[in-house]
Amino acid sequence: MSTDLDRRRAARPIADQNRVLAYAAFRLAVIRRNLRTLWVFLRRRRRDRRFPLQPYDAFQVANALVVTATTFVLLVILLDPYLPLWPPTLPRPVFDFFRFFTQFGKADWILIGTGCAVIVALLLEAGALRPRLRVKHAIRLFAAAYLFLAVAISGIIANLSKYVIGRARPKLSDDNGTFAFDFWSWNADWASVPSGHATTGMAFGVALALLFPRLFWVFLCLGFWIAASRPFIGVHYPSDMLVGGLLGGATAWLVARAFARLRLVFGFDADGGLVRRKGASGRL
Repeated sequence: MSTDLDRRRAARPIADQNRVLAYAAFRLAVIRRNLRTLWVFLRRRRRDRRFPLQPYDAFQVANALVVTATTFVLLVILLDPYLPLWPPTLPRPVFDFFRFFTQFGKADWILIGTGCAVIVALLLEAGALRPRLRVKHAIRLFAAAYLFLAVAISGIIANLSKYVIGRARPKLSDDNGTFAFDFWSWNADWASVPSGHATTGMAFGVALALLFPRLFWVFLCLGFWIAASRPFIGVHYPSDMLVGGLLGGATAWLVARAFARLRLVFGFDADGGLVRRKGASGRL
């Protein structure tokens, strides 16, 4: 016959499971409540409509695109053919350093890190915090969301466009040359431009530079060297790095201006320039 002790031991795993389920249900309720609060907050947020999201006119944009296209063609003609000669000339420690450093251009660790930061922020019971801490908590959440969006949006654009453009990667240059394209190929060997690592590196570097303006050039150079590591290890042409870097940097800048229009993390100065908001609501 079973004793009271046996029954208690049998009931313990069920009780533990019920506690876990109850805790999970509580946290899900907190997330739903926080999301609902954020949604109401964003809908009621007074927009800063003094300046457009993209402040340049059509002629300025056309000039920038022509300069970019001209620089791209010059790199294809003057530098890209010599890319196979670069890696063998590098000292082994330098090549190994760039091969290690280029891993920071993978979007996975940035998206997972910032995504987890957003989820952890949503798991906290923000309503229990003091008003000043609640504001700081919200700003940190929006800063993590900004980093996530800057990298994610630029990465999606880069991955879609590289398969549409279909440029041959450097490893195919012996048979196809440096200016070979197979549009809509959906083949990874024909997905060289723009460089995904360069896109992610510059998006991340520009985003951090805008979030921490005192270290603007440090983070900008960090993004540049992540992008530059791709040609140094021979997996992308310099022209691929150019297009990817411009795409990532421009996306991070545009997403920051979208946040500035909501007066979140960023704002506009009197001339429409992008600045990080000051005061308690701007501390990261």
